[in-house]
Amino acid sequence: KLLINEVNSDNPGGGEDAEYIELFYTGQTRFDLQGYWLVLYNGKNSRAYWVLDLSGHHTDELGYFLVGSDALHPPPMIRLPPNTIQNGVDAVALYYSNTTLYTVNMAVTAEGLVDAVVYTSRMPEKADQLVKVLVPGQSILYENDSHSTKDESLSRCHSLSPKLQSSFQVATVTPLGENVCSSSSVLVPPAIHISELGLAGGATPYHFVELEGKPGTSLGGLSLVFFSGKEGKAHASVPLRGTIGATGLFVFELDEGHGHDGTNLTFKDISADSEGSSAIAVYSTSLIPGGTKATSENLVDALVYTCEPSTAGGPLDFLGPSYAVPCKDDRPVSLSRCTCGNASAELQFAISDPTPGLQNSCPQDAYAVDLQLCLLTPNCSTWTLHHRRMLESLGRVLVSSLEEKCSCGISQLYLQELNLTCVGSLVKVWGQVWARQPEQQQSIESWRQGFLASPHPFSVDGRVLKTSPECIASKNAPSVLHGGASFQGWEIALFVVGSLLLVFLLVSLAFYFIKRHPQNYTSIEMNDRGEIAADF
Repeated sequence: KLLINEVNSDNPGGGEDAEYIELFYTGQTRFDLQGYWLVLYNGKNSRAYWVLDLSGHHTDELGYFLVGSDALHPPPMIRLPPNTIQNGVDAVALYYSNTTLYTVNMAVTAEGLVDAVVYTSRMPEKADQLVKVLVPGQSILYENDSHSTKDESLSRCHSLSPKLQSSFQVATVTPLGENVCSSSSVLVPPAIHISELGLAGGATPYHFVELEGKPGTSLGGLSLVFFSGKEGKAHASVPLRGTIGATGLFVFELDEGHGHDGTNLTFKDISADSEGSSAIAVYSTSLIPGGTKATSENLVDALVYTCEPSTAGGPLDFLGPSYAVPCKDDRPVSLSRCTCGNASAELQFAISDPTPGLQNSCPQDAYAVDLQLCLLTPNCSTWTLHHRRMLESLGRVLVSSLEEKCSCGISQLYLQELNLTCVGSLVKVWGQVWARQPEQQQSIESWRQGFLASPHPFSVDGRVLKTSPECIASKNAPSVLHGGASFQGWEIALFVVGSLLLVFLLVSLAFYFIKRHPQNYTSIEMNDRGEIAADF
């Protein structure tokens, strides 16, 4: 993932010409920044004072990307005028979006937020709105100039968790290099991720949590915490122990069973609450008492899930996006971490079949079905002004319709590159729906054809839509089933035209040679007579 790695907002003296912001891609390789935005916020009015579109740029071979002043050495990839980065209390925010346009003077937003740092070089100061939106429930970072006589920065030292203020400490500057963290700093928690959450279902319900990390990594000092209810309080917590296995996975069974290390975990029910959201989180701290409210402090990773998706905010929203799970289904299902399409996208988990201890079952582009939808709407004003919101609402409606039709375990991560335009009264939608296997792909294609043929209107965010007659041609034509043997219409037309051109060329060449080399009929006649005489 891409993170804010270092912020140097205040240089010694009055020059302020060596300020910089450093980004870091944790894959430690060259990384394309298409779709990423860097936004600087003013803490006094909570509005953007500088916006950078990072599309067209990329990190260096080690994963670093530098934005800074002219006098900075090494030279930054994007240069800023001196004294551009304000001293605070202010914020730096990293966003990812292919649909939202971030602009100067816009109000602070969490839409598309990837990472953020709220900081100051003067104590005490407040920026309640920046904290509330970007790093809820956390403290403002203080770049203490008494740390060193040399220039210093806020450097990521304690974790690779995004939007976590406690990940940073004041350290000497290291642009385009590894951060120099003091030996007295808090130990960096191991890079552990929640890989899969098995939810109850079927005649023999079972639950499990699968963690992923480097083989041999110790789980000592970590806690697994379960949150639920409208208030988002902890209702169960267990200290972890043992090590990640040779496959990079560690599975805890949660139904009166024993984990791989013999830990007895007796949680009877971690299914999603009928009201509000539930969450499972890993913390780099000791056992958290029941009733404790969720916090970002010492957070390593978290997964939020719910029965009924809602646009209204909840107490667990700051832990990450909320994933809707089928609560009334009899089938056992999992939420599995999947890398689909652009790995930088906010959504990272998909509904899937349970695969404890094995590779996660994820949607694949090899089993993609193309979406080409035309929908009628009374007017385009809402679709244009609130493009992102309407696109997300349409995605939820399509997923709901698809799941209602096939009951094959579809979630929003299965929708890839979904986008729309609206002109006049026509909404044109395109994108893909990925599947896990060929059978699911066929079910998706069957749904697509039925959806296009249906005359019944449906609602998206309170706006009534129905399929347009302009899509009749496309709905009768088979869509592309990637990985299969179907040809698109243009490929067939190109083949036919090419064949006709080849035949015409051969015929033309034949006529050309006949005209250039006519046969000598006199010679033919004489030869025939000579042969007859010889025979006689």
